[in-house]
Amino acid sequence: MGSNFPDVAALLSDACRLYGELFAEEPPQVAVCAPGRVNLIGEHTDYNQGFVLPMALPLVTVVVGGPTSAQEVTVVTAAKDADEPRRVDFALTGDGSSLSPGLPRWANYVKGVIQHYR
Repeated sequence: MGSNFPDVAALLSDACRLYGELFAEEPPQVAVCAPGRVNLIGEHTDYNQGFVLPMALPLVTVVVGGPTSAQEVTVVTAAKDADEPRRVDFALTGDGSSLSPGLPRWANYVKGVIQHYR
């Protein structure tokens, strides 16, 4: 049974190559992968002691990266269908104030994760 989705190894290879091109040939220090997921039943009930039926999807997200000592963050997507621009640079504030959402919309998901874990 064939699939129209690239495998994780191909996605990881492409992500590492792009990272090296953008960040002076340095290899990424972190590489993670997570499957997509859909809840067939039970959306927002799992944390309320309700029943759920989640299922993994053949779509995956691959993220590679490295630390920086600066307050500047650069995020890049390799997704061909993503909004332009595909590279976003923004600064973290020292006072912990919220990161502002904006365009492109795909970067708002990344900003939300960064904001939560700051």
